[in-house]
Amino acid sequence: MKRILNLEGAINLRELGGYPTNDGTTIKYNKLLRSGDISNLTGKSLDYLKKYGLKYVVDFRSNNEQMTWADTTSDFYKIYSDPVYPLKGNGDKLAGIINKDNYSYLGMIYQSVVLDAHGQQAYKIFFDLLLNNDQPNQSLLFHCAAGKDRTGIGALLVLKALGVDDETITKDYLLTNLMYESKSTIEETLNDKNGNQDINKMNMTKGDLESITSVFKAIDHYYGSFNNYLRTALGIDGEKLAKLKAIYTE
Repeated sequence: MKRILNLEGAINLRELGGYPTNDGTTIKYNKLLRSGDISNLTGKSLDYLKKYGLKYVVDFRSNNEQMTWADTTSDFYKIYSDPVYPLKGNGDKLAGIINKDNYSYLGMIYQSVVLDAHGQQAYKIFFDLLLNNDQPNQSLLFHCAAGKDRTGIGALLVLKALGVDDETITKDYLLTNLMYESKSTIEETLNDKNGNQDINKMNMTKGDLESITSVFKAIDHYYGSFNNYLRTALGIDGEKLAKLKAIYTE
C-alpha cells in the first residue's frame, strides 16, 4: 500500500494506515488520510476518493485561506471548517516558559498550538469527528495548506492516541519534506499575499526533528502524560480512547 498518494490537485496527500501500535495492532487502511491543499482536485482524483470511502473532510485552515482556496466540494463527503488559528495567545507564554529562548521556529509555534485554549478546542472538534467516523468503508481526511504544521500536529495527536511510537510519528511528519522538492507548486498554491504572513512563513519552512519532538516535551511538561492531555485538553477519556482504537486499529 502506498503511503504517498499522488492524486491530481492535492498537495502532500498521505495514507496513515499500516503503522504499528504499542498494543500489537496496526492502523487500518482506507480509514484516515492527511493532506495539504485539496482545492484543485480533478474528477479522476474525486473518483479515487469516492472509492476510498471518503465521508469527512476536516479543514484546519483559517477562514481567509478557506475563502481564497476553497476545498473542492462533492456530494459524497462533507467539509467541516475547523480553523486552528487565530490562537488566543496563552500558549505562547506557556511555551516560552519551558524554552527560555532555546527553540526552533516551528517548534515554538507547535508548542503554542497544543497549549493554547483555541488550538485545543480545534483539535477537540477534530477528535469528535474522528469518533463519528465509526462506520465500515468510511474514511476521514484532515488537512491544512501545506499538510505539515496544523495537519502535522493533528497527525501527531491521533497517531499517539492510537499507540504509535514517537519515532514512527516523527518519521511520518518528516515525510512532508519530500513535497518541498517542488518549490513552485508550494509558492503558487500556498502563498496568500493578503493573508497571515506567519502562516505563509510556516508553509515555506521545512519540517525538522526538533520541532515535532518539542510537542511531546511541552505536553509532558504541562500535563504529565499524553493520556492526561487527551483527557483534560481534548476531552478524550478512557472510554472514548477505547472507541477511537476500535475504529482505527485492527
